[in-house]
Amino acid sequence: MGTVQEIGLKNQSSLEKSKGILSFKEKLAFFIVNLGNIPLMTLLGGFLLIFYTDIVGLNAGLVGTLFLVSRVFDGVNDPIMGYVVDHLPQTKMGRFRSYLIIGTLITSAIFLALWLGPSLATTGKAAIAFVTYILFGFAFDLMDIPLNSMISVMSDRDADRNVLANIKGFAYAIGGIGFTILVVPFVSSFPTPRQGYHVLIIFATVFVILFSILGTLGIKERIFPVKKDKYKSSEVLKIIGSKPVLAHFVNTLLLQIGNGMTQGALIFFFTYALKRPDLFPLTGVSYLLGTVSAVALTPWLAGKLGKKATKTIANIISIVGFTVLFFLPTNQPILFILVIMLMSPGMGINQVLVYSIQADNTDYIEWKNGYRAEGAIASVNSFIIKAGLGVGSAIGAYILALVNYIPNQTQTDEVIRGMYWNNFMIPAILGLVGLMVWVKLYPLNKSKAEEMMAELHQLRAEEETYSPGEE
Repeated sequence: MGTVQEIGLKNQSSLEKSKGILSFKEKLAFFIVNLGNIPLMTLLGGFLLIFYTDIVGLNAGLVGTLFLVSRVFDGVNDPIMGYVVDHLPQTKMGRFRSYLIIGTLITSAIFLALWLGPSLATTGKAAIAFVTYILFGFAFDLMDIPLNSMISVMSDRDADRNVLANIKGFAYAIGGIGFTILVVPFVSSFPTPRQGYHVLIIFATVFVILFSILGTLGIKERIFPVKKDKYKSSEVLKIIGSKPVLAHFVNTLLLQIGNGMTQGALIFFFTYALKRPDLFPLTGVSYLLGTVSAVALTPWLAGKLGKKATKTIANIISIVGFTVLFFLPTNQPILFILVIMLMSPGMGINQVLVYSIQADNTDYIEWKNGYRAEGAIASVNSFIIKAGLGVGSAIGAYILALVNYIPNQTQTDEVIRGMYWNNFMIPAILGLVGLMVWVKLYPLNKSKAEEMMAELHQLRAEEETYSPGEE
């Protein structure tokens, strides 16, 4: 039988020979398809709250309720959609790619209505916002679950997955930061902010459709189940409740809620607390510099320490950064930019590892239960993204309402203090709780992950499950 290491080396060599290494063209296509996903959540998370309150004229508390109610729907919808995606019939394009294209078209149409509907309507603005936002949650699953499943089916080589996770993280950083930096000056260049946002959303929708479809056509699916059996609906909760999936879910959800709070409210902080909205784009530059360093560091750290330890370090960096920001005075805006830049590698490492760990968790389910569940596990990631964005934005909106925020006016000390808690201290506390969950519950340290992959490689080599024509 041989040792775990011997089995791993033997089958790794066999896999490299049978599948080859991902080509530059395919890596570029994977970058493009992920870039196409960016405007959706970046614009929703960073600007929908201020658009609905300051442009459309909706009450901040009402918007907070909208964000929160939609997450209740997602809590039910996402596991169901994950099960549906896993059981959809395979097409000539594979198990996920055709549904990614269909989901992109549906999601883009609803995204357009989500912004322009309430803005252009003369009555019923709140009703339109509620309906379109909830529909977006359903539609986004059709696009996001297949996309989040791709790393686990493009390759099962750890080196390939680290590269793909890096590409995904880099695309999210470049795209997210790029759109964040450009929004304020772009919108300001038009006669009215309303007109600027309308043009921005139309451009973003076209961008999503073109990049998502072009990228999808350039990637391939290679990994298929060792066994053809599919799990039953009654097993969805068992999958989600498995130790690595649950630990990853809780940790990332808490971090994303904190990030959602900051993402939705940081522009308020720079506008009303620091009184320097012109500096807001520099936060994007700071995040970019840190994230680029994270993309370079993550494969090396994960290779040396394992993903569990690497993510632990990243969590600590983020927690310390948020805590320091809470105690900085408003008369030192440049210090805020500097600290954000110093803490951004931690946030960037987390971003890169989310999808690589997701792929490992998919393998864990197959290793333990004998079936693959890309859709179910990807639905957890989709829920994390939407829940973090929605719950974080809802908390931010409720805090603004609680401290009596009034748009387009000088704010009281109470409002400014509320912005400090919303943007910095509450995310730090959530991050600390998430860190404790991660360290205590996540079972796949470096040696355990290597043992799991070695055994799966052996099973796949024996079953010869790779589809013909993919060599």
